[in-house]
Amino acid sequence: MAFLRVEDNNNTHTDFDLISGRTSIGRRSDNDIIIQDASVSNHHARLNFEENYFLTDLRSSNGTYINGKKIFHVKLVDGDVINFAGVHATFYE
Repeated sequence: MAFLRVEDNNNTHTDFDLISGRTSIGRRSDNDIIIQDASVSNHHARLNFEENYFLTDLRSSNGTYINGKKIFHVKLVDGDVINFAGVHATFYE
């Protein structure tokens, strides 16, 4: 099963299991993965599973980066390092 490991400022992390369908990521409480950081947009990004996992930036204010490159929509592969406006995460499959 795939999961997203999100790191916080205290060098600790939280693992979020990814299920089929859509997973929303952002600062507001109505997201599936909530990141409490002022630089993260209310609705920052979305993960979709369609045989593979795809990450889409939802026109966030500070952008989403994969392995250091700004993205809009990209297929994820095991070990991809994601940056949600300064908050680091790693995708594992």
